[in-house]
Amino acid sequence: MFNIHSYKKKVFYLFFIIILLVFIIGIQYKITSFEKVQSKELLYLPNEKLLSHFTAGLDTVIADLLWIHCLLYVGAEIHGDFSFEWLNKMLNAVVQLDPYFREVYRFGSIFLSSLRADSDAAIQLLHRGMYYRPETWDLPYEAGMIYLLNRANEPSSKKRAGLYFAMSSATGKAPQFVIDLAEKLNHEHDLIEIERDMWSNLLKSEDKLLRDLAERKLIMVEIKQICRELTFRVEKYKQKYNKLPEQLEEIGLSSDSIKDPLGGKFFISKSGKVENTTILDEQLERNKHLIENGIKVFSERYGGYPSNLQELLDKHVMTFLPEQPYEDREWHYDPKTGSLSSRVRE
Repeated sequence: MFNIHSYKKKVFYLFFIIILLVFIIGIQYKITSFEKVQSKELLYLPNEKLLSHFTAGLDTVIADLLWIHCLLYVGAEIHGDFSFEWLNKMLNAVVQLDPYFREVYRFGSIFLSSLRADSDAAIQLLHRGMYYRPETWDLPYEAGMIYLLNRANEPSSKKRAGLYFAMSSATGKAPQFVIDLAEKLNHEHDLIEIERDMWSNLLKSEDKLLRDLAERKLIMVEIKQICRELTFRVEKYKQKYNKLPEQLEEIGLSSDSIKDPLGGKFFISKSGKVENTTILDEQLERNKHLIENGIKVFSERYGGYPSNLQELLDKHVMTFLPEQPYEDREWHYDPKTGSLSSRVRE
């Protein structure tokens, strides 16, 4: 009897809370509809810090209801004033009740950054989510995308994005494209230690394919480290002799002193950087695949191949064209067949 009584009591509380919330929200809709309201401090929802005291232990249930209401609010604003004035407050109310609500962190950050154009609030929401849900790959990924898209003009935006993508990859659950993106940005911004830690964490994965990939990538990290150290030697040589060495032997290395376990070769580029064919060939294939995928999407969308690669950008099929990793090569595109290849620059 005690259990039945307790159950009925909880149902009564839930019903009462729903009616109360509907009443409060209805009243506040009425209030915000008046044009002569001067105070901008009116609350669209009860204070999120006090809300949990009125839920009778049903925090997650009320959080679900508020999230649904938040989605309805976003839809109404898209077709209405497009101001999203109460969005951040509504999201904070939901995660105050249920701090483990993953979807609210992810989609809420997208709403804040893309609809309200408030990347600061979006990052704060994602940081809160990463604290409570550190095992998720998508929250640091969304933070990285905000730095790539919404904060692209900031000097350190790509570096910060690389850090977040590395965090995402380190969970061992991120899709391959996130891992590729993390590797690319960390390589571009010389974040070798971060990249090494990322792949070391993936060595612990239960997925054998991921472990095998991590082993190969850790070797490639060491190759990048060798390239960096040899480039430093080349710079010292140039300062001393006022010219670039043509061969690695000129900086005191024999052909057998450095070897690539993956079969690639080290060489000095025209700009004076020491490069490795294993690294460059992998980048070449990845970049080539991205462009070929763009050509395919263009063909499916417009019924034909683009007349040139620039058209992929003009028609917004791609947001950027991946670079040719070899300094002395360029992309060769045939608009008749839609084929893409790499050739020595003329």
